[in-house]
Amino acid sequence: GKCGSVTVRLVPAPKGTGIVAAIALKRLLEFAGVEDVYTSCCGQTRTLGNFIKAGFQALTNTYGFLTPDLWGSTHFSISPFQQYSNYLKDAKLGKPKKVFREEA
Repeated sequence: GKCGSVTVRLVPAPKGTGIVAAIALKRLLEFAGVEDVYTSCCGQTRTLGNFIKAGFQALTNTYGFLTPDLWGSTHFSISPFQQYSNYLKDAKLGKPKKVFREEA
């Protein structure tokens, strides 16, 4: 996020890392429920108002990403190799079973 001359970038961190940020931004991220993140700040970060606004904007930009907990359920169909594996195994051994198809 950017506000004035301050630019804040949030970088995902491995689980258990915690929040690696300045104290003011750390409080904002804790309040938002973020657990593991690195931050990168550039510009005049002593202007606390712009710094917090840039951090808030960076945080709101992350909600545009689709995370795995928001994915819909996927239904996979069975592969023909998996479906007819026993028939193919028996055919390889020389004792194929006859497959009958019912005609409507």
